Amino acid sequence: MVWRVIHIKKFYMPDTSDKRIEYAKKELEKLGYISINNSDNADFIVLGVNPEKEYLNYIIPVFAGNVSKKGVIDYTKNEIFAIKNAYLTAEAAISVAINNSDFSLINSPVLICGYGRISKALKRYLEAFTNDITICLRNPQQRAHAESTGAKTISFDELNCREYDFIFNTVPHPVFNKKELKTIKKEALLIELASFPGGVDKHFADYYKINLITAGGLPGKYSPQSAGEIVAHTIDNLIKEEGL
Repeated sequence: MVWRVIHIKKFYMPDTSDKRIEYAKKELEKLGYISINNSDNADFIVLGVNPEKEYLNYIIPVFAGNVSKKGVIDYTKNEIFAIKNAYLTAEAAISVAINNSDFSLINSPVLICGYGRISKALKRYLEAFTNDITICLRNPQQRAHAESTGAKTISFDELNCREYDFIFNTVPHPVFNKKELKTIKKEALLIELASFPGGVDKHFADYYKINLITAGGLPGKYSPQSAGEIVAHTIDNLIKEEGL
C-alpha cells in the first residue's frame, strides 16, 4: 500500500496594512491557520484589496482582492464573497446617503441604477425607509424580476432624474453623462458605487454642481471586522475546495 502525504497549508503571511486583513488574521487563527512575519516559511500570502504591486511577486500562492495577475487568487471573484460583501456595501451606502444629504430617506424617491448584487441588497435595505424605489436596468428578465419585488423600473433610454432625492449608481460604464446629469436637481445626492471607471462623468458633474459622492471600498471603511471575517472564510473555503 502506498500512503499519500497530504500537505495542508497552515502557515501564512498577512499584510495587515489593510485593516480588513487585521481581522481576517484573527479569524484565520480561529480556523487553525498560523500567521508568521516572513514569506520564507509561509504556505501562502494574504493581502488586502488593491494591494501594492511589490507584494504580488511571490512564488507561493497569493490571496488578494481586485487583482488580475498570474499566481494571484482574487477572493473578490468568489461568488459567496461577492454576495456577502454586497450587503456590507449596501449598508454602508445607506450610511453615506444619510450623512451627506439634507433629505431624510424616509418616503424619499430613490433611484438605483443597475440590478446586480449590490443593487439588490440596496433595494432590500432601502425598503425599510421608502416604498418609492425605481430601478434603472437594461435586461428584460431582470426588469421582470425587479418588478415582481415591488420596484418600479425604467430603461436607460427613459432615464430622467428630476424626481429623485437619492441616486445610487452601480453600473461601471457611462450612465450619467451630460444629458442625464442636467436632469438631477441641485438638492439631490448622487452616490457612485461602481468600480473603476464608474458610471458618472465627473467633469460634467462638477460643471453642474452635482452633489456627488464617490464611495469606493465601503466595507473596508465602515465594517472592516465583518469584511475581514468574510475574507478569512472565503480563503479557507478556496484552500479546501481547490486543494491548495
